Amino acid sequence: MNVKWIVFPLRAVYIAGLFLICFPPVLFAAPADRAQAYFEEGIDLNKQRRYDEALENFTQAIHLNLDNHKYHQALYMTHMALRRGPQGIQFYKDLAAKHPANGTVRYWLGRFYLESRSLEDASKEFLEATRLAPQDEHAFVSLGHVYLRQGKEKEALEAYLQANKRSPRIAVVHAGMGNIYYHRKNLNKAQKEYEEALAIDASLTEARYNLGLIYEKKGEIAKAVKQWQTLIDEDPNESKAREKLARVYFLSERYLDAVREYATLSQVRQSSPEVFFALGESQILLAASLSDPKERQELMAMAAQAFQRTVELDPKNVQARKYLDRLNSEKPAPAQKKEGAPSEKPAKKESTK
Repeated sequence: MNVKWIVFPLRAVYIAGLFLICFPPVLFAAPADRAQAYFEEGIDLNKQRRYDEALENFTQAIHLNLDNHKYHQALYMTHMALRRGPQGIQFYKDLAAKHPANGTVRYWLGRFYLESRSLEDASKEFLEATRLAPQDEHAFVSLGHVYLRQGKEKEALEAYLQANKRSPRIAVVHAGMGNIYYHRKNLNKAQKEYEEALAIDASLTEARYNLGLIYEKKGEIAKAVKQWQTLIDEDPNESKAREKLARVYFLSERYLDAVREYATLSQVRQSSPEVFFALGESQILLAASLSDPKERQELMAMAAQAFQRTVELDPKNVQARKYLDRLNSEKPAPAQKKEGAPSEKPAKKESTK
């Protein structure tokens, strides 16, 4: 047997194994597959709190696939979690210098500027991103948000409309347009956009609250109550919706419901004289509807406490003081002991000794 033919295959296997160790198969995969592998490894590293290594993996994924937003988002979220916004800005400024015609890069540079509250720089980058990547809705969405924060309603609405043309089922776009129409008092268009937004994402609290306001303005009280009740069910500490709900109950003469909501609200907003005053008024009106004298007296006593708290928080509240004076004057006088009553002790007899 020729020994050379045995030794050669063994050496080949050894060299091939060493090669695979030094150069993993991922290096020979297609760029998109390599980017995905780096991304998945970065996610695992984040879970292990090995953030710097995760950032390196996300960076590699981005270099291999500049236009995939999820790789940029992973890098962005990790930077934000570590409070490394300035480093993120510098990274994207360098990346934009290397790839000046890439709209995705300019968009994420804008996102970092937005997080740092540099609205002018953010809007500049988003606007450039819309020019470089006109079919990508991301920059139009963010541009609408920035313009709205800057008070540029006309420009914001146009940006949202452009985003909606490219991707018609983005909840925040419909909510943003709803806010603009609501501010312009165009209630029908605002209602349409809010309803569309909530059909896509039911968790948008501002859209739901404003939709309730629109229903209230239109006299559709049951629909308004449903929206605000949903907000309270999801977050019992949601005070704006609870206050609206309590007020609706008060105006509808549903005083028991009003008392319940205002009493709960007083636990959340303990420094609000308006809440305690409304609670006191609701308790007085509820007491007036009761037939049981004892229950009525107990409720009036609770109303007096609410008005007392109102005066403590707002000493200039004249109405609360008037209510207090009236309630105090209506208190029953303490019972007078009758002469020779059983509770009186008999007089001591003089000693006959």
